[in-house]
Amino acid sequence: MFDRDVDYPTAVASYDDEGVDAAIDWCCEHMEDGDTLTVWTSLKSNLRNCSQLEQLVNRHSNVKHVTGRGGGFVHGKGPVLMAWADMDDIGKLVRHGGHGIRALCVITWNEDAIRPWVSAVRPTVLGDGSAWEGSTPELDPVVVEAMKSLTLTVNHNNTISAGFEKDMVVSALLALHDAGIRMDGEAMQGWALANGWSGKNPKYLAKYVEDINAGKRPRCSRVLRADYIDTLRRRAVEGE
Repeated sequence: MFDRDVDYPTAVASYDDEGVDAAIDWCCEHMEDGDTLTVWTSLKSNLRNCSQLEQLVNRHSNVKHVTGRGGGFVHGKGPVLMAWADMDDIGKLVRHGGHGIRALCVITWNEDAIRPWVSAVRPTVLGDGSAWEGSTPELDPVVVEAMKSLTLTVNHNNTISAGFEKDMVVSALLALHDAGIRMDGEAMQGWALANGWSGKNPKYLAKYVEDINAGKRPRCSRVLRADYIDTLRRRAVEGE
């Protein structure tokens, strides 16, 4: 019912002339008749940091500039080019314009800020790809099964910071922790973004994991079945 798979093409580009040019070309290749290419930056003034993007916005009527501070709304359908975004930014953009995104390309500024997302999404690499040749975070298969279940049962139109959604998420995370299963908050945030979570929920998820790993126990009223972890382990084995 609440499945929100990310089914559009994704790419990540290095912040250099080669990477930016390749990012623009990639987005243009994914445009269809009547589409708008949306260029996203955190602030309006950020556009001046890159002459290629500034010229792209100023010279073409079917290219629109939106800012994260202005809400980051995607107007119409088409590819989105995010310049210097982090995972929180991606979550907010998808929340406000997910149905209009035909393709998504992110130009990096700090590779570590989006590494978990890149690891989960496996986007096309444009420009200098050396930053992605190193190790990437991997999730325990049992954690992945828990995340799959939450993705299908949580109403993603609601926040996971309160109510039923919080109970669902926190109870699952506490059960994983109590079973001694390792959780990586940033890697789980990246997985969530790759699998349709949006808005602030991926960020809240990472914060819950951070708090639980630090010994805190966020309050929740849901009691899970005694075989919850065993069921996840069985599913993980069956999925291998």
